[in-house]
Amino acid sequence: MLDLKPHHENLLKGVGLALTAFFLFSVMSAAAKFLSDTHHVAEIAFYRNAIFLLPLLFYIRSKKNKNLFKTDKPKAVAFRAIVGSISLIVTYSAFAELPMADATVLLFASSIITPVIVHFALKEHIGIYRCVAILIGLSGVFLMAAPTGAVNPIGVVFALSAATMHAMMYSTLRYLKTEDSLTVTFYFILAGVLIPGIFFMPFVAAPILNPLELGLFLALGVSGGCAQLCLANAHRHAPASLIAPLNYTGLIWATGFDIIIWKTIPGWPVFIGGGIIIASSLFIIYRENKNVQINKR
Repeated sequence: MLDLKPHHENLLKGVGLALTAFFLFSVMSAAAKFLSDTHHVAEIAFYRNAIFLLPLLFYIRSKKNKNLFKTDKPKAVAFRAIVGSISLIVTYSAFAELPMADATVLLFASSIITPVIVHFALKEHIGIYRCVAILIGLSGVFLMAAPTGAVNPIGVVFALSAATMHAMMYSTLRYLKTEDSLTVTFYFILAGVLIPGIFFMPFVAAPILNPLELGLFLALGVSGGCAQLCLANAHRHAPASLIAPLNYTGLIWATGFDIIIWKTIPGWPVFIGGGIIIASSLFIIYRENKNVQINKR
């Protein structure tokens, strides 16, 4: 009989893949921030998806399974694809307006917003402990977003809007848990090409000026695509409760890129507010995992 429990070496492989994925997501965000000086964020989002679409099509074709293009929940798949393509543009706008560490921490708010959306949209129960954790986490968001003049308010709006859209996508993924992840990913990438391609590219497309920009666009697409594949495979070798907290390692890379590339050192609200958000999110993950274990009994 096949043993579906992850072995120790599989757990290590899952953690390694997840850490690689979150590093690559940071590389993608850094490339997008760098390119935003000379290119519109919608154009950056278009190339990020277009570069990955062709290899993804070849990969799906190699599976020789035509059913991968079919879905029993087309409305939900379309909703996630549309929200996801828009959220990518908004996310890149946040990174263009804010230091990477600030934007990264504010995007962590998605893990606090997700349980609220799931409660109202999917009727999942939220206990008193998670309610308290959500309120504490929001205090960390307010600490970072406080109008002190130190943080660009437009960037804060972009980051929190992106975090809300990310939470909407995560919530939709719960509803789509019976669908093939490759199918959901394909339509997400396809919408990420079509929406900016049709509505933005005719008006904002700019020439690629030099080999550095070309390299950054390639790094953007390759890092983003490889990060998705690494994350998908990480979940095959380790439980989500172990993978999810590793997302916060992205703050380490974001801070490093800020210091090395943009010579920016994050202020104390980033670390204190980020610590509050991360601690609250970890507690929410713990409670969700505990409830799953109880329901399995």
